[in-house]
Amino acid sequence: MPTSLLPPRAGNPFLPVHLCFLAVFLFSAFLTVHEAIELKNNWEERQRAQLAEIQKNLDSRFQESIDELTYYERMLNYALMHPLDSSQTREAITRFQQLRQQTTWQLKLASLRSMPLNGVSDSWLTRDPLLQRSSDHINAELRAAMEFSFIMQFSDPGQDFHSRFWYISRAGFFISSRPPQSPQELIESYTTMTERPYFRDQAPNNPQRGRLRWSEAYQGEFKEGLMMTVSTPIVSNGYWYGVLSMDFTQTRIHGLMTEARHSLLQGKLLMVDRSLNEITRLHAANDTPLTPEQQARLEKRIRQLPDGVMRLGTQFSSWGKLKNVDAYIVNIQSLRQGMSQELGRVSLFLFSMWLLFVLLLVVAHQVIIRLVRRMVDLSAKLTWRANYDGMTRLLNRNAFFEQFVALAARSQQQKKPIAVIQLDVDHFKNVNDTWGHAAGDQALMRVAGVISRTLRKYDVAGRIGGEEFCIVLPETTLADAQAVAERIRIRLAAKTILVNCNATFNVTLSAGVTGSEEQGDYHAESLQATADRRLYLAKTGGRNRVVAED
Repeated sequence: MPTSLLPPRAGNPFLPVHLCFLAVFLFSAFLTVHEAIELKNNWEERQRAQLAEIQKNLDSRFQESIDELTYYERMLNYALMHPLDSSQTREAITRFQQLRQQTTWQLKLASLRSMPLNGVSDSWLTRDPLLQRSSDHINAELRAAMEFSFIMQFSDPGQDFHSRFWYISRAGFFISSRPPQSPQELIESYTTMTERPYFRDQAPNNPQRGRLRWSEAYQGEFKEGLMMTVSTPIVSNGYWYGVLSMDFTQTRIHGLMTEARHSLLQGKLLMVDRSLNEITRLHAANDTPLTPEQQARLEKRIRQLPDGVMRLGTQFSSWGKLKNVDAYIVNIQSLRQGMSQELGRVSLFLFSMWLLFVLLLVVAHQVIIRLVRRMVDLSAKLTWRANYDGMTRLLNRNAFFEQFVALAARSQQQKKPIAVIQLDVDHFKNVNDTWGHAAGDQALMRVAGVISRTLRKYDVAGRIGGEEFCIVLPETTLADAQAVAERIRIRLAAKTILVNCNATFNVTLSAGVTGSEEQGDYHAESLQATADRRLYLAKTGGRNRVVAED
């Protein structure tokens, strides 16, 4: 039978279900991703805020020392501009003239409340052209230095953040908050200090000279460990006398970072100098080292931005430049460390809830798909039962005539012939009476089977009465339809129906055939009536025959 004439199939009933669940899934994924991004941004902001807090603490402590350095600078400049002339200073200058040729010497006022001047000989200064003991300035500088030595006694290496405070003179002496303990240490200290960049870079002809100049991290000469130094030049009336400097050791910076570090910063916390050389670091549990490629990317980014954040694989880095130190504070935290924090646990909980929701969504989807499948199957069964005869599996009367009318109208529109065969089982009542209704049912099914196997796929057949069948043959002439009816009759007559192991019987049929070309009419009822009339003629003419004319 032509599939085009069957009731139109509904669209895919599963598609709306799939689309609805897909929309819910995408919406839930969007919300989850949105919340995850918000948590990530919040976490990054908290990381930066905590890093900024450490920056603030470090800057504050460095600022105290720099303020002290600035105060000492002003006092020394004032003393150079207004030298103190007293019997003690005159005596000290006289004493200097006596000591200046010695390889090492110390000059100290009689007062206990002063720090000694530690110097080297005139001949020693000839080794370095940057050093000179000018006769026009030495007396004023010595007076200022001795006055300054009173102030330096207030330095407390045990309490100050800086570990040591120096005045290094070009004239071959220095004052230190930690005086040398031996002549050998004195000369080594002065030699080392005058060779360091923080001294030599402050020369007037150096373009890198600055009021406050920080050194890069370096190893101290006297077992101080890694350290940094800040220096400022002492210049009065256009003459460069020397530098004031302060040392900051790794140990003290590390201690301050340990105190300032917040519990939210679980990763590595580093302080690096302007060349990104490490000064000190605070380790954390489960530290994951950066690869060389990641390290290079981070260093390049830090040089580009004074403050920022960067993701390096599964690690997150934040950094900031200290205001009062030529250095950076850097924090590097792994994903695992981040997950151990509060926001990390919230993120894991959010992700777990989303996975649970997705699991429930999948289960609900499968349940609804099964329900829809059952409804579709039930609908198909009901549709089939509404249109087909349950015994013969041919169209029932209503469905058959509905398609008959449609085929007739189409044939008329296309001006193509259509033929009708009306069939009836001969002596069907005798079959029921003789062999029983079960045998009669077998006979009807055998007739329907022969009909179905004989017809084309676009022909239509139906059971329109008890033992009556009707066939519609589109695009078929009367002669062709008569041949089809004859084939059905012959095939059925050749079939034997088994009642039981001892009994069989045969059935025959009579048929009436008509066509639209013969009748000049496409009306379904008219064609069926003509075929039915000729079926009657076949029955009255002896049965088991086909009649195609009146």
